[in-house]
Amino acid sequence: MVDPAVFEKVGYDPEIWSGYAFGMGIERLAMLKYEIDDIRLFFNGDVRFLRQFR
Repeated sequence: MVDPAVFEKVGYDPEIWSGYAFGMGIERLAMLKYEIDDIRLFFNGDVRFLRQFR
């Protein structure tokens, strides 16, 4: 769910509007291609993990 504060910032009334936020970033595509089951592996800072995708 989108935080009501986000709607307020852009001028929409959160009492009227609600929504969902989702995305399909490059990480998710790589997860599908390489059968990776945890997206946190991309962001934990372990360069050894990232180098295998060169």
